Amino acid sequence: MVLHIPKCAGTALRRAFLEDGANRRMESWFDFSYDPVLKRRVDLAHRPLMDLRHTRLWRWLRRYKVIACVRHPYDRLASACREHLRQKSRATEVQVRSQPPTEEQLLHYLRRLPAAMDAHDLRWVHGFPIHWFTHLGKRPMVDQLIRCEQFSRDLEALGETLSLPKSLRKRLQAVGEGAGRREAANLTAIRNHPDLQALANLMHRDDFPCFQYKQQKAKFSDPELKQLIDACLAIGPSHDLPLTNLTPEMHWYYGRVSPRPELRLKPKRTGRTRR
Repeated sequence: MVLHIPKCAGTALRRAFLEDGANRRMESWFDFSYDPVLKRRVDLAHRPLMDLRHTRLWRWLRRYKVIACVRHPYDRLASACREHLRQKSRATEVQVRSQPPTEEQLLHYLRRLPAAMDAHDLRWVHGFPIHWFTHLGKRPMVDQLIRCEQFSRDLEALGETLSLPKSLRKRLQAVGEGAGRREAANLTAIRNHPDLQALANLMHRDDFPCFQYKQQKAKFSDPELKQLIDACLAIGPSHDLPLTNLTPEMHWYYGRVSPRPELRLKPKRTGRTRR
């Protein structure tokens, strides 16, 4: 079972498995839908495990080997910004095919991302934390991890470890070598933007230690974004907070306190954690 983490080569992996398994029983989820259980719209190809938990697909995570591909949070968030613009309109889709998002577009995206994540807005799903797609709470649900930074090597090792069919290994080798990959504008500049890194350090803070990615020291330079984050990080009365997920501690007027716990996540499950 392949978990499709947004902006982590999931489309290429999906295509390789589907093409090789054309004569086998396969299921693939794609497109957008309204979920009557969650009472909101979801991206069927990119469902956090907290969303997937209530579906019949959940049993597959317990039954099969689970594969997922991860990526450095800075690179992934830069790509998520571009993907947001690609899906926004025909004009922005054409723009980001040949050039990276402008600084104005990047800042507009970053300013709105915290609220979108609070609301689980599917239009911003590509920027949700990685561990939302690999863990249920603290519990890892993935057996094999592939890293975009060493994509080809990890795909080759995956084929050997799982004894995948030769035909599938050939397809994965081609994917690792870049087959079918679209040319796109370089995102290094926005990947290294201080506001993007500062927001990633905050919103994806559990991803860095879990998947062993290094963080850079970064401070917010955009006044509007800094003001929003400062307000979100405040500790105080519940109804004075603009958002609820980022505050270290929320206070209710009748004396109740709701702290945000620190997560210490293992990157993948072992024989003991898998049932």
